Amino acid sequence: MKKSCYLPGILFLAFTIHLSAANIRVTDLKTETIGGNLIARCTLSWDNAWRDPAMNNHDAAWVFLKFKPNDPEYNSRHLLLRSEGHRVLGQSGIHPAPEFEVSADRVGMFIYLSKNYRGRVEWALELTFDPAGLGRLDPKDGVWTLHAIEMALVPAGAFTLGDPDPAALKAASFFRVGESDGSDELYSIEEENAIIPVGNTPGSLNYRASEPEYQGDGKGPIPAKFPKGVAAFYLMKYEITQGQYAAFLNALGRQASYFRANFSGKGYEKDRGSIHLNNDQYVAKSPDRPLNFVSWDDGCAFSDWAGLRPMTELEFEKACRGTSAPIPHEFPWGTADKQQLARFVDLDDEVKYRAGVTESQLNAGNRPIFGAAACGALDLAGSLWERVVSIGHPLGRAYLGTHGDGRVSSYGYATNEDWPRGDDERSGGFGYRGGGYYEHGKPEGDFNPHSPIGWRNYAAWSGGPRSIAYGFRCVRSR
Repeated sequence: MKKSCYLPGILFLAFTIHLSAANIRVTDLKTETIGGNLIARCTLSWDNAWRDPAMNNHDAAWVFLKFKPNDPEYNSRHLLLRSEGHRVLGQSGIHPAPEFEVSADRVGMFIYLSKNYRGRVEWALELTFDPAGLGRLDPKDGVWTLHAIEMALVPAGAFTLGDPDPAALKAASFFRVGESDGSDELYSIEEENAIIPVGNTPGSLNYRASEPEYQGDGKGPIPAKFPKGVAAFYLMKYEITQGQYAAFLNALGRQASYFRANFSGKGYEKDRGSIHLNNDQYVAKSPDRPLNFVSWDDGCAFSDWAGLRPMTELEFEKACRGTSAPIPHEFPWGTADKQQLARFVDLDDEVKYRAGVTESQLNAGNRPIFGAAACGALDLAGSLWERVVSIGHPLGRAYLGTHGDGRVSSYGYATNEDWPRGDDERSGGFGYRGGGYYEHGKPEGDFNPHSPIGWRNYAAWSGGPRSIAYGFRCVRSR
């Protein structure tokens, strides 16, 4: 459901503040119950918002509300939105009004520009929720937090897998089996619900797995319900940040936090980790820094808690390339080289741009400078490895793309039965794409820190539970 409601000139004041993420801020949050509704009023703002016809898409804020009881044993409660009743009370600056798109399950909503624009946005909002999620809890006996995550829309459309560079075949890149030897082609996916055959039969999807544990078992088919990327979906604009993960940890009860705390271990702080405990609260010294030392189960738990889901490796290629035809050795920013790239991990461990470059300058024509994918998301190659659901394992192929419902188990695990789970080779169904940044001074290569879109050397490897160069980002079907 999409709705835009704007009431000019009305502002409000409040005193509780929740800062949510890197470029996005939720401030002045106040809640009250009116009739049978829970009303949340806040100010939502973020930098570098866009709705751009040249990119055929827009960014958005994924917004959801939590209540954490004061009892330290309880996980936070997730409040469902009402389908209607949301409005803009005012705005700061000259920019278009927003549109509200409440998800079908009412777990969260997308808020995005109603007209073409690039720049900073700030709206005073009134959002309406169903208080039934509180159960018997007293809404005054706890802490309310409204969370906002920056997303980028990946538009619907057929697309092509693989890489025409012959060297990519040695990296287990996807290809379509030809009618005769030497006639293999790239593989196009035309329909979201297509059943994709995998193997050596002409017309099938295939890849050369020198080590099946790492690249996949070569089996199929890929079922109709496996998310392929033809249908539109939203992708996190950035990897989960350390600040976002600290907020997630603070929303968990004591027992669940034991399982999801990711900052113990030798070398954590030396290797870009910044989360720590301070007065029984999780705090990130560098809240905008991408979250490393996150395991598959950690990332899935965050996804479930946020009402999102893991990304598949087919969606990864679609988000990177869009509907354009692949070029040899292509990176997500649309070129085969890194000569223009101005985004890097600095010696102080922060992801930065070189002098004179700011993200406000990003547009459809200069993606190679910013390392931006076709959809506008950043760091799909570089920064940290992207964890993806793999087609190279039966547990991955069983993935149905269900969304999180905002609630994790009492032990801090995602509760979706179709999601792969586990953190080592004894499990399976997930792997890595895109490359990642390791130690300072390590020579650059095809996996450190950037890997071409089509390369799948570790696309089915479920090892490496927490590490310096492994990250996570989530998606949501539209």
